[in-house]
Amino acid sequence: MIRGLRCTSCETAYPLEPLYECNQCGSILKADYDYERIGIKWAESGVDTEDLLPLPAAERVSIGEGNTPLVKSDRLAKRLGLRHLYLKCEFANPSGAFKDRPVSMGVSMAVKFGYGRIIVASSGNGAAATSAFAARAGLEAVVLVPEPTPQEKVKQSLAYGARVVKVEGPYSNSFAVAKEIGEKYNMFNVTSTFINPYTVEGDKNVAFELHRQLKNVPDVIYVPIGAGPLLVGIFNGYEELKRLGVTGALPRMAGIQAEGCSPIARAYLEGRDQVQSDPSPRTIAGGICDGLHGYAKDGTYTLETILRSGGFANYVADEEIRAAQSWLAQDEGMFVEPSSAVSIAELVHSVKAGRVKPDSVVVAVLTGHGLKDMTQVQTEMNAPLIPNRAQALADLLGV
Repeated sequence: MIRGLRCTSCETAYPLEPLYECNQCGSILKADYDYERIGIKWAESGVDTEDLLPLPAAERVSIGEGNTPLVKSDRLAKRLGLRHLYLKCEFANPSGAFKDRPVSMGVSMAVKFGYGRIIVASSGNGAAATSAFAARAGLEAVVLVPEPTPQEKVKQSLAYGARVVKVEGPYSNSFAVAKEIGEKYNMFNVTSTFINPYTVEGDKNVAFELHRQLKNVPDVIYVPIGAGPLLVGIFNGYEELKRLGVTGALPRMAGIQAEGCSPIARAYLEGRDQVQSDPSPRTIAGGICDGLHGYAKDGTYTLETILRSGGFANYVADEEIRAAQSWLAQDEGMFVEPSSAVSIAELVHSVKAGRVKPDSVVVAVLTGHGLKDMTQVQTEMNAPLIPNRAQALADLLGV
């Protein structure tokens, strides 16, 4: 039951149309719903979170995204000193990452608005998701990625038939080119930062699913962040559930970045309410390597959400990310890309610092599959070669 869009700063209302920022003040736009009408409907016929999305399921372009597993950790939780750690496996989405959720919504709105071409800037996961959903919808997709984007993600996008172009420099350069070309040549921009107000609505489904899966509200939700739309979308979903009386509590949101690209975390740690961009980010966690150059307001919006939730932001070093990636694989059988592992790396610090208690209910969102970025798999992981004799294996195993 969406009414249209509303500016997050000056509250100017807009109809349901393809807009990327407020025409009055240039701020971020957000979907605006008729909560009174939804509340009346839910009181009569029960909760239906489809009412809190821009399009109903029947009108969305879908490849079966969502409804990802929530797995209770045992061995990893024990390693970290936690009793109630849950892993939300977003890498189980069709293209292997959480980006299927926002991109599904963005592509669906492109179809609704009558676009034949879409454009996206992405560090890789959004590129693959956009390419897949564009193929599903029969749309032409122009995909811009930073030059160092892992070949696995580039090849995946190409396999879906998208036109993939590498742009020199960091991700922010791809973002700027996509914005300029999209506006000039009438391509619907589905870049899943905050430029498209409809894509972040897809991220709310993580909150709706967690509510159904857990039956209660977790104490803290750890989310890897670049610009932060996933974190904002999850918290928005919980806020709407609380507003409509479905739950009486809200989770604290923990936004985790890599040390080499941490503009939001540094603003939080330094006590600033404005995020400053990082023009030269560098980290193995390519999926969240977004320096926000030219659109630091996105980071400020995410920081505001973190603070409103009573949560926090922090960053972790690349070597800590590698260790957490290994723990997830060897303790829980979950092979994730480095960006997904930052939450687990931070949990080590959170437990020691008392940001979470041993009996806290914690959810860590695992955003992308490890096969997305095989270049970061440690080189010492090599399989030995033996002669074609059973005794050779016995000798190697020492049995």
